[in-house]
Amino acid sequence: MLDLGAGTGKLTRLLAERFAHVTAVEPDDAMRELIRWGDVREGSAERIPLPDASVDAVFAAEAFHWFANEAALGEIARVLRPRGTLALFWTRSNGDLRPQLPEVDLLLERMRESIPGGWGANIFFSGEWRRIFNGSPFEELREAVVPFEHAADRDEYVSYLLSQSSITARPPAERAAFATELNRIVAVGTYVLPMRVEVYTTRLR
Repeated sequence: MLDLGAGTGKLTRLLAERFAHVTAVEPDDAMRELIRWGDVREGSAERIPLPDASVDAVFAAEAFHWFANEAALGEIARVLRPRGTLALFWTRSNGDLRPQLPEVDLLLERMRESIPGGWGANIFFSGEWRRIFNGSPFEELREAVVPFEHAADRDEYVSYLLSQSSITARPPAERAAFATELNRIVAVGTYVLPMRVEVYTTRLR
């Protein structure tokens, strides 16, 4: 099994609990050093350091929108065994996460509106990432949605907001300023977040 764009290894850990052999591929040195499970390797979606037809499944959690291109999809197809599975996961809000915090809502909207081309330019939220599968060696995507609630304390809530793509893609100085502002306006307490996991699966034809 391959965890592609493994980050700090959150999904890698879960996969390692269920499968005998898991490889985690992550390009960022700092994040890769935090992975404590599986066979950890430096690499990217466009250059996966594995032989042809070497894994039964490729998983990507909160990552595919960063490398939704023909080169990456070709590499994924290359390392998968015949009829191998590709599974993509995203965790999203399942409603308003900030009903009692209008200042946070305004701050996030300001950050989104300042993205060149508008918020729709983000290929995840626009669904643009799906187009890469047109004419690919993969079957039609299948979708499942799993709703859940997560109770977060103040620090977890702030960390969640800071993990959104509209923030993580910005220069360090901007991210730091945004974190400072969030820590100023988010009060200590428990925040019940209505969430959902969106799961997309497909197989090699």
